[in-house]
Amino acid sequence: MIVGFAGTRLERLEWGGWIAVLLSGAAMVVGVLIAIGEMLSPGTYTNVQFTWLHLPPAPGAFPNGLSLVMGTLVDPLSSLMLVVVTVVGFLVMLYSIGYMHHDHGLPRYYAELSLFLASMTGLVLANNLLEFFLFWELVGVCSYFLIGFYYEKPSAASAAKEAFLVTRVGDVLFLLGIFLFFSTYALAGPAGSGGWAANGFVFVVGSTSTPFLASAMGGHTLLLTIAGLLILGGAAGKSAQFPLHVWLPDAMEGPTTVSALIHAATMVAAGVYLLAITSVFIGFTPADQLAIVAIGGFTTFFAATMAVVHPDIKRVIAYSTISQLGYMVLAIGAGFAMVGLYHLFTHAFFKALLFLAAGSVIHAIGTQDLFKMGGLRKRMRVTAAAFAVGGLALAGIPPFAGFWSKDDILSSVYSQLGTHPDYWPFFLLAFAAVFLTAYYIFRAWFLAFSGDHPRDPTLPEAHEGPWVMQVPLVVLSAFAVVAGLFVFVPGFQSLLLGGAGVAGIPPTYGLTDLGLSAISVGLGLGGIGLAWGLWGNGRVFVLAETSALQPVRRLLLNRYYFKDAYDWIGLRAVYSFARAADFFDRFVIDGTVRGLERMFAAASDRLRSAQTGVVSDYAAYVVAGLLSLFVLLLIVGPYLLARFGGG
Repeated sequence: MIVGFAGTRLERLEWGGWIAVLLSGAAMVVGVLIAIGEMLSPGTYTNVQFTWLHLPPAPGAFPNGLSLVMGTLVDPLSSLMLVVVTVVGFLVMLYSIGYMHHDHGLPRYYAELSLFLASMTGLVLANNLLEFFLFWELVGVCSYFLIGFYYEKPSAASAAKEAFLVTRVGDVLFLLGIFLFFSTYALAGPAGSGGWAANGFVFVVGSTSTPFLASAMGGHTLLLTIAGLLILGGAAGKSAQFPLHVWLPDAMEGPTTVSALIHAATMVAAGVYLLAITSVFIGFTPADQLAIVAIGGFTTFFAATMAVVHPDIKRVIAYSTISQLGYMVLAIGAGFAMVGLYHLFTHAFFKALLFLAAGSVIHAIGTQDLFKMGGLRKRMRVTAAAFAVGGLALAGIPPFAGFWSKDDILSSVYSQLGTHPDYWPFFLLAFAAVFLTAYYIFRAWFLAFSGDHPRDPTLPEAHEGPWVMQVPLVVLSAFAVVAGLFVFVPGFQSLLLGGAGVAGIPPTYGLTDLGLSAISVGLGLGGIGLAWGLWGNGRVFVLAETSALQPVRRLLLNRYYFKDAYDWIGLRAVYSFARAADFFDRFVIDGTVRGLERMFAAASDRLRSAQTGVVSDYAAYVVAGLLSLFVLLLIVGPYLLARFGGG
């Protein structure tokens, strides 16, 4: 509110942006200090709360009443997320000063972006699921505003509505899961309620989740499994996991800065964070874990296949986000929530870096089409180097950040294959995605930056952005190099391994782990090599129209026709049902009401016509009534006397 009001009142609209930068910078300082405090005092928890609503005792259900609370929980998990949200948020806000300089609606932009960051901060600090859900919805509303920032464009308005509707499907599932979890734990009784029946939806910290889940399992296994699947549905909607992935590529209609924030530190991170805190504080049944592993493992490969052919630089990175989120979901499903959050931490920096580097390209030449670009390395050396660093981190090449966290996920899941052989197919898909990831990101780099000149001669001459755009690129590049090494800092390990007492797994270096890493790095280098062979040095690989791979290429470009299928379902099934419901409402319900209305209106019209206001008419009515009564008595009177009078 302050940012938006100041931006509209100040003579220079970008001054509102500088106010947003200062406020987000202050939030970053506080967030980093909180994380440092957690690192210096590992295993500490700060939980401040107040009773928001108290319901009186209900016989048989809540004998002690029910208190719904609001509060702030600072623990290792929230401290780690605070660093991600506030640091990336500040850098994106600073970058926006240069990137959005010529856009209209700047006060609205900075106000919405600030609210977006505030909502995500509230989400990670929430100490109960009900408060979590309130901020979760606020994050969704902000994403709707920002994706549709250029609302004059039909494609942007449509993308905003699509994101809002698809994520609402997940939100409904999430809310149902909350209520089912709550009712199940409440029914578990005082010994197994873990404080839920007395305190509403409050997270219980300082111990593992296993006793809570185990205590409620007796007779409630099916309910808990269903609740876990509903939570997974909510996370899949927010984090764009299969089959609710369709909205995220289209969300690229918003400003690139918004894309960077959504993909790195806010909206899509919220879904993974939901799965992590559910795993830590509540727990999942084995059936839920298998479902989570299946969704995560399949999505890593599924999204990567679409990125290998797309011509839009932002959408290539968007598919990359879907794929990388799949790795995080895979780790959480396998029982390694903190490993998933470790990858979320490193991914935030190099994914923000990739988007902001892509934004610099778009800002310079005004197009997102990779096939129009080329030769940009000579004019945009900082941007080219930043994109390359982000690409190496994404591809998992050591010593860049993605190598440590991604290989930690692969090692962790591999360690579970002996006891869970049904994880094998999804582990192999995740491993195969390593090759595709390295290929598609360096395909984008070679198309954009290699060669001697742009392939489209009408493009303006490329140039680097102002310092407010270059500084975030340099800082994020440094994080993309060193963020993975933070795990070797003992204090930082406490953030990963101290989450509510749940054991995590730091990078291990046994013979098996080194072998897996060697294969993974080999796949990554192979993908980079293939990208160089097809697209390096300004080359453009053209697949022959007669090639047997053309149908596959069209399938990938059309996103496996999922969007078309959803549109068909919406048009044929949902729209047909809506028309039938509309017909029933209009002609059955409303028709019945209108029929009764007309009947009584006609009767009242006839009765009203008798009220003429003429005295002689009323006198005639009285005489007619008396005559009718006299005739009635003449006819009925003798009968009554004969029937009853004689006795």
